[in-house]
Amino acid sequence: MKAILLIDENHRNYHADEFFHVYSDEVLDRIQHLVDLEAVPVCLSQLPEKQAMLKDVEVIFSNWGMPEMRLQDVQKYLPRVRAVFYAGGDVRHFASPYFQMGARVFAAGSANALPAAEYAVGQILLAAKGVQRACRRYRDGESYQQCRAETARRAGNYHLTVGILGVGRVGGRVAELLKNFDVTVYACDPFLSPEKARQANVKLTSMEEIFQSCDVITCHLPVLDNLHHVINEDLLSTLSPYATFINASQSWVVDQDALARVMERCPDLTAILDSTDPYMLPGDHPLHHLDNVFLTPHIAGSFGGELERMGESIVDALEAWLQGRPSPNEVSRDMMKE
Repeated sequence: MKAILLIDENHRNYHADEFFHVYSDEVLDRIQHLVDLEAVPVCLSQLPEKQAMLKDVEVIFSNWGMPEMRLQDVQKYLPRVRAVFYAGGDVRHFASPYFQMGARVFAAGSANALPAAEYAVGQILLAAKGVQRACRRYRDGESYQQCRAETARRAGNYHLTVGILGVGRVGGRVAELLKNFDVTVYACDPFLSPEKARQANVKLTSMEEIFQSCDVITCHLPVLDNLHHVINEDLLSTLSPYATFINASQSWVVDQDALARVMERCPDLTAILDSTDPYMLPGDHPLHHLDNVFLTPHIAGSFGGELERMGESIVDALEAWLQGRPSPNEVSRDMMKE
């Protein structure tokens, strides 16, 4: 069974070093024992010159650099494709043509969700003690007592109230990890049933109630048209004093100009953002210069050794597919609508 590694070398999320951490020598060796894999990746720009070879390809492997192709291009260059194995999370940006071709799609979303959830929980626990702000003030030469006051003003991690926006793969793992701490967790997710909320040990409520009452809010909402800038100025303005807003989702859901205005207006609030639009904000953007805003360079997901987990997850899915077994990594067309 012919297989290729497929990448868009110009995709903003493609990084060659990360690609070969996911598809390490060990992972490639496992794959090559199962299918006839071309070890050298095929780039999107090479499809015309490699068309003769591609007509026999039945299996595609990729990760965050997966090309976004039109149906007619998939039909032209990959007419026999049967399965796509994507070492990433959300497949909506590329999967539709493959579903229309009758191919099956598998993703490493669960494997990537764990480090993102660990990032969020780490930030939640540190924010509840004012660690980020205390470190910044300490660095800037404020007194020992002034810096310690940042922690004294915060809720701490005993009886902390945490709000989770979106209880999908990442938000669900956040809720699971928070079971180990003495915190109360509220959640807003229209797809979460009362029974599943009980199992996750979260209390279902509205987004408005979460912003008004929670000490720390962590956002894991998906990129959907109806959620564009759903975190707006009206909502952000209702944050409780000394609250922290964490966004480990895409910036699509947050009106970041409104967030900057609220953070400037309310210096007691804190924002921790792992994603902005664009990823590298212009140097003069106010989010760079507000002392109560902390930016990380989109690192919540898998990095370093964590990438190996994603590659192993993809091989497990490949083995299950070849053996006719169900795989928890399979993505259906209906799942893309959620």
